[in-house]
Amino acid sequence: MPVLNMTEGLAVTEITLHRGETGLGFNIRGGTDIPHFKEDTGIFVTKLKEAGAAYRDRRLKEGDKILEVNGHRIQSVTHNEAVQIFITAGETVHLKVQHGAEEYILKQLEAKKGGGGGKILVLLVLLAAAAGVGFFVMNQK
Repeated sequence: MPVLNMTEGLAVTEITLHRGETGLGFNIRGGTDIPHFKEDTGIFVTKLKEAGAAYRDRRLKEGDKILEVNGHRIQSVTHNEAVQIFITAGETVHLKVQHGAEEYILKQLEAKKGGGGGKILVLLVLLAAAAGVGFFVMNQK
């Protein structure tokens, strides 16, 4: 499957987490085999666990997209490959992330979906107005 990326140009932030006894403490979705969005094959944070390092650190958020783990780019990996990268990442884990990537993608998708909708609505209003005027004129005779 090709690598798809809808967050190009979104700012990248670096975060370092220390795994500790409770682990990193977040769930991910995505990958080239089961993308979180069909238009983007990246890895997204879907849940933070209260006991985990990410929750305590407070910088990583649900909806963030993870681009790198300890220098390893994960934009073009399967979901299971991403999981294995996190499992073997060690005690100190350096991440490159894009905050708010999920919301950013959803807005882009909504704009694409609604892009032609406004033109169709205007056309329908004009047709309805023309039909109404025609009906009004016909009743006046």
